[in-house]
Amino acid sequence: LFFITSLSSNLMPSSSSVVTVAVAVAIVVSVALLVAGKQPNIIIVLTDDQDTLLNSTMFMPKLLANVAQKGVTFKFGLANTPVCCPSRSSLLSGRFIHNHGAVNNSVVGNCVGEAWKKGPEKDALAVHMKNAGYNTLYGGKYLNDYFGKYNPPGWTEWFGLHGNSRYYNYTIQDNDQAVPHKDSYEDDYLTDVLKRRGLEFVNNSIADEKPFFLWLGTPAAHASFTPAPQYFTTGKNLKAPRTPNYNKVFQDRHETVRELKPMTQTEIEQSDEIFGQRLGTLRSVDDLVGDLYDLLEQHGEADNTWFFYTGDHGFHLGQYAMGFDKRQLYETDIRVPYYVRGPNSLKNVVRNEPISHVDLAATIVDIATGSVPEEWDGLSYKELLVNETAEWKETQLIQYFGEGKTTETCGANHNIYTSNNDTCWYETSYIPAPCDGVNNTYSCVRRVSKDVSVNDIFCEFTCYNSARDIVPCPKDQAEGYGEYYDLNADPWQLVNKALDIPSSLYNQLSNLVNEMKNCSGQKGCQGKSRK
Repeated sequence: LFFITSLSSNLMPSSSSVVTVAVAVAIVVSVALLVAGKQPNIIIVLTDDQDTLLNSTMFMPKLLANVAQKGVTFKFGLANTPVCCPSRSSLLSGRFIHNHGAVNNSVVGNCVGEAWKKGPEKDALAVHMKNAGYNTLYGGKYLNDYFGKYNPPGWTEWFGLHGNSRYYNYTIQDNDQAVPHKDSYEDDYLTDVLKRRGLEFVNNSIADEKPFFLWLGTPAAHASFTPAPQYFTTGKNLKAPRTPNYNKVFQDRHETVRELKPMTQTEIEQSDEIFGQRLGTLRSVDDLVGDLYDLLEQHGEADNTWFFYTGDHGFHLGQYAMGFDKRQLYETDIRVPYYVRGPNSLKNVVRNEPISHVDLAATIVDIATGSVPEEWDGLSYKELLVNETAEWKETQLIQYFGEGKTTETCGANHNIYTSNNDTCWYETSYIPAPCDGVNNTYSCVRRVSKDVSVNDIFCEFTCYNSARDIVPCPKDQAEGYGEYYDLNADPWQLVNKALDIPSSLYNQLSNLVNEMKNCSGQKGCQGKSRK
């Protein structure tokens, strides 16, 4: 138990008899707290496609006041893959893609495939939380190809969305009942429906005097980028940030990115509109966070609750001439907001240590039980939340498996409200944006040292022919020699320096990529080379 660890470690210099007494006291205290229902509660709010580099939290004051200013902000929070189902599978299971097997958003790619259901899902975070005595509820988007045919193990209550993120006209699997929703704001706006269900669960768990684990997966800020009617004009006339790499095409990149053309004026205006609409969707998430904290304060549970806020991966809006989407190795797509507040956590602290999504499940199960399953790849960052001098690894693994042909496009619908704002329906579709390709398949090591003197990313690629057979990558293109960026010198990744770094560093990073993309479990994935 965490209490045993912390008490006994504080008394290590004392005699063995004193330590024995301390441990015994710790056990009594821990058991008393468990009996009193004082195991810490845990809440995760997981957004969809929320970036951190393009100012996505600018209209989220409740999140910043309740969590960031009273907890820890991780400046380098990372998604291990910048696409929905593989990233969420890592969050749920504590495993990298090569170990949980979900390589894309399709059943064929093991998104809710049989291998997932028979393997990682049976050992996922929720199973361990339920076994630790928690009431558990999952609400909202789970995995893209989940359609209600079963309730995943470990959840004492289930409120899962069928399919991908939607704001209206969806079906929720409410335990054993599939409940259709239509297009009325008051009854059906999904973020608000999740909020109401989450508040009900918290109230009931507190009344039952049981610790609770609540995970809410909101549709915001995913396409169709539909804000609640009161927030529909939040981002009107705002423009997506004109970053140094905005609407620029670079020839020193891998195939999917270098073969683009600059956006047209229409595509630029569309990207700006999407930027503003995304901000509007996140205001309802901000209300959700605020209402959860109001309820926790009302019951005296705010200081007994760990609250984790993050997104499944980032998003780009015009960078490298890609109007909207994710899937790329660049910072806009792999960096995510990461805020944590909890009992005795550091307050209003920004940390530079790089944490990633495989580490989330490990941290939560460590908080709840005091240990991490050996089969999981992620490392618990519990100590980073309470100890300013805690040590941490400097390396994280980023992976992605490209789909389609040379260059694929991704689309999105555009929805509008009726004049009285009571119903919402499809109006048209946005112009699809280039987003992916079969040779957009990469493995990267992202490094950040504690003092940020090291702050870089190195990526290697896997290449395919038209039959999807692996072939040698062309040595004279980035697919063959990789991509490297020193983010202290080049924060917006304007120049690929893979051919300019010393051969010793190049070989070191290449070996580290190969080691990490084949690692497994605590011993294999958290070795000395990560430090």
